[in-house]
Amino acid sequence: MPPAAKRRKTGGGADAAEEEEVAEWTYDRLWDDPEISQGWHTRNVKFWRSQGADVRGATGGGVSQRDLAFSKGAVATLAKGRSGGRFGPVLDLGAGIGRVTEGVLRHHCEHVDLVEFVQKHLQKAKEKLSPAPAAKKKGCTFAFHNAAVQKFDIPAQHYEFIWCQWLLMYLTDADALSLLRRLGPGIAADGMLVVKENVSTPDKLTYFDGADGELWEGGDGGSGPVSVVRTELHYEDLFQRAGLLVKDQQLQQDPAGKTMDMALFVLVPDPRALETPSAKSKGRRKA
Repeated sequence: MPPAAKRRKTGGGADAAEEEEVAEWTYDRLWDDPEISQGWHTRNVKFWRSQGADVRGATGGGVSQRDLAFSKGAVATLAKGRSGGRFGPVLDLGAGIGRVTEGVLRHHCEHVDLVEFVQKHLQKAKEKLSPAPAAKKKGCTFAFHNAAVQKFDIPAQHYEFIWCQWLLMYLTDADALSLLRRLGPGIAADGMLVVKENVSTPDKLTYFDGADGELWEGGDGGSGPVSVVRTELHYEDLFQRAGLLVKDQQLQQDPAGKTMDMALFVLVPDPRALETPSAKSKGRRKA
């Protein structure tokens, strides 16, 4: 949970009878600045539609191979306990050009739904994956959905595995929380959600980046930020509020220090969050 910063009562003179409202600080306060919150969605749509339909456009360059190698190991480990070492229906959110589905997911899945709102990126994914004989031999099929993740319909208890990478960093806390709350009920009884994101460090705290990938500081009259780099604690707070439990957590680091740290969270629905009020009250004795 975030640190609490509370306003205290004022003291002395005429102020002695007055009390300020005691307010607990939350991560939501980061979005109070209109330079950040206003136009966030519009800036993101413009940013992603301007990116090329290639690996550099999807990742910024210089990180894909290391990223995929780490993800391959993590997903292979998670798939070991499945029948035949494979997941059934899988959801790749913010799938882009199909980079992760092609490099990782297809080797451990029966079927992948790829969701991407930029048409040219989804078309590239189709071109790469639809005719892939190696994928067909593995028994993996694909479906392509040109939609924003906020509007994609998620069937209840359907997906055995959901992959969500470099997506939440482009959503406000409110939109990220809304999405996570919709994903929870869509996870199958023995399924899981994996979130992989760039993370900040405790000393830097959560911060924002501009369209150029550099630190956004605001106040210069320029355009607002397009992404948020949250701390691990910030993400854990979102997961808790969304009714998700962190079952495992891994940190991908670059020994050379050339790329950012990335955290991989393995999440499952918190049974307590899924209980109905009547179910929660069962078995309780009156005081």
